[in-house]
Amino acid sequence: MAVKVNRGDERLLTKSEWVDESAIHGNDELVLNAPVMVKAQERILEQFTPTNSIALVSLCTSTRPYSKSPKWKTFLGVFSGVDFIVSSNGGVVPLEYEGSYPYMTYDAHGQKQFDELYIVYTIRNLIRFFISKRYDFIVFNFRPTLRNKKAGLLAGRYLKRHNHINDYAVLPSLGVYEAAEFQTMRSKLFPDIHPAVLDEIKRQIEVYRA
Repeated sequence: MAVKVNRGDERLLTKSEWVDESAIHGNDELVLNAPVMVKAQERILEQFTPTNSIALVSLCTSTRPYSKSPKWKTFLGVFSGVDFIVSSNGGVVPLEYEGSYPYMTYDAHGQKQFDELYIVYTIRNLIRFFISKRYDFIVFNFRPTLRNKKAGLLAGRYLKRHNHINDYAVLPSLGVYEAAEFQTMRSKLFPDIHPAVLDEIKRQIEVYRA
């Protein structure tokens, strides 16, 4: 697979702060600990201001910017009244920064040997972000088969218990996911935009908005 070259705007990091592409391409361990990724996350915590009271959090995509991917393109067309937030080994990234360096460049494919590290870092990143940025509700789109579900459950539980949010949901639920029929190649490749999954997320957003 071709290495993504350095590109993106300078909203978070000026070009003088950019690093060689090889420094942010590799495995979870490398990207999670890359100083430039950590620095970009800190800048987001300093700069970002929420627009809505509900955050919709879902995983990154190999397509950059994220909104060009089938999943995020669908989310943007289906859901409204939420802040779209990307969660990945690159950190917690509000979608408005999708075109910013280093998020157009970094790349790391999840490997099971780093699952424990990834879960710990993801929980920490989510908690730091949502303590810093006030939301009433969070909807995590983390499928039951993914390591992210554990991170979403634990981060959400902590945030709610300590009154940083009113409530959270991790969707799709196991029942909806198991009942969904992933028959077409598109639905197999992009299970998060299966109609049953989208409907459950939409219903939950409507409940929180009421």
